[in-house]
Amino acid sequence: MLYFGRFIRRYKRFFVDIEYENSIITCHNPNTGSMRNLLIEGAPVCFSRSNNRKRKLQYTLEGIYLDNQWIQTNTIKTNKIVYNALKKGEIIEFTNTTKITREYPLGNSKIDFYLESNNKKILIEVKSVSLFDQEYAMFPDAKTERGLKHLIALKNSIDLGYIPYLLYIIQSNRRKFRCAEEIDKLYCEKYKEYVPQFIRPLFYQNIFDPYSNTNSLHKVDI
Repeated sequence: MLYFGRFIRRYKRFFVDIEYENSIITCHNPNTGSMRNLLIEGAPVCFSRSNNRKRKLQYTLEGIYLDNQWIQTNTIKTNKIVYNALKKGEIIEFTNTTKITREYPLGNSKIDFYLESNNKKILIEVKSVSLFDQEYAMFPDAKTERGLKHLIALKNSIDLGYIPYLLYIIQSNRRKFRCAEEIDKLYCEKYKEYVPQFIRPLFYQNIFDPYSNTNSLHKVDI
């Protein structure tokens, strides 16, 4: 069950104040990105409540309503959603998977998923895309050394016999994608160098319904 309120402010990166039933409550914000286009004062938000009394904050921000759509902001959930979709065969590129390993070690990196399918060794790195403008979904929304490290690791994995994929989970309803050069030029330079020549990109839209607290992934042809 999710609860609904209105966004007031974000501070110390992981804290968000929300107006809920004429009171101000503080939620944990698991999103490490800038969320620069999402944090509009007064915007409707949804949040969850934990019964774990050992937690410092009882509530967690789950999503924000913007541009007539719910944007899921809890990036911790993204890999869980992808994992469940992989198990159910809902990501059409990987319907014949015989093995799924999470947090797969690769050199000095950990890649989100390792799959085996039709005697192929597949690596998938998942990125949640919440930044958008009137036309495009964009990534990243902040400088990402970790993302750059993943690009290089995926490209180099080809020499080890892997087939690397970047799976972008688009949280908005945008049907076009671009790399946000104005935010992280170096990441986007490597993206253009490696994708799609070495790393295969996939784009899926995450439709988030906070009223039923459900998600569904749908392929976007970009």
